[in-house]
Amino acid sequence: TVVHKLRRRRGGLTRAQWTGRFAARKMAAHVAAMIGFRTALAAPRALRRVPRSRAARDARGGNDGGFAVRAEIRRIASPDGTVADLPNVTFKRPPKVDRAACKSGMMHIGVGGFHRSHQQAFMNELLDVNFDVAKNWCTTGVGVMPNDAGMRDYLRDNDWTYPIVARSGTDAGNMRAEVEEVYAIRDMILAFEDPIACIEAMASPDVKIVSLTITEFGYRVPLNSGDFKFIERALNGEMDCETPYPEDMEKPSTFGIICASAAARFQRGLRPFTLMSCDNLPHNGDVCKGRMTSAAEELVCAGLCSISLDEFVVWLQNEVRYPSTMVDR
Repeated sequence: TVVHKLRRRRGGLTRAQWTGRFAARKMAAHVAAMIGFRTALAAPRALRRVPRSRAARDARGGNDGGFAVRAEIRRIASPDGTVADLPNVTFKRPPKVDRAACKSGMMHIGVGGFHRSHQQAFMNELLDVNFDVAKNWCTTGVGVMPNDAGMRDYLRDNDWTYPIVARSGTDAGNMRAEVEEVYAIRDMILAFEDPIACIEAMASPDVKIVSLTITEFGYRVPLNSGDFKFIERALNGEMDCETPYPEDMEKPSTFGIICASAAARFQRGLRPFTLMSCDNLPHNGDVCKGRMTSAAEELVCAGLCSISLDEFVVWLQNEVRYPSTMVDR
């Protein structure tokens, strides 16, 4: 009975067909951003039922819904104001930025849609309002997961800029869009490709804030043997040691990178950065501090060879700041 009610609610479609249609519509709404909307503007055409071969349907698990996304892309410049033949699209005036004068005052782990459309939007506005101050607070992105390579390549190929498309309106007939070009990201480092470069960048005294959007799961990943090796060398002042790392060493985790860079700052007598969780977790600052505290316990249990280990653990607990930033309180 429940199955029949659900099918009636879904217009007679099976679960697979209904899920496929919903996913296709969601993709259509975001297709412009997915293909690189930097200087392109796309209006997805109506979803069309595309006939598929029997083999293709079987490969999709029997889903014969056959929906595909079609989009028309036109390459246009990014002017200020409104384009004559696109009256519902407005291009926001870009900030006047001397990008050669910009420095990274923040590093962000997890350069996804939320970070780029919210945090970087505010940073972009600050660059426009007070460039002399904001130029020292631009962002270096950090990727820890293999699929972050796609985002790094997309940003790099677009000279570290990208668009934010803000839409308003109740239906397709009166929908309007404003396109804003963002210049606040300076570069992006993949920790699994060059962990030393990532740790050294985060250990720079220019970096005041390390922020994160890594989902709730990211706070539960334990440190691995590779993390311990990087942290040990950082505490002993051996980050630039000529002794090579083993080729089969595990790739660093998020908190492995953070702890290693914090250890390097501690060993060099530098102030710590502020560690700012931006994930949608209650008391996310306390969650972040708890993860760093447990990471410190893992260091002790692993028996790291450093005379300053105990002092470093106390430094992590007392000197590093972990603000709570959750908005859904």
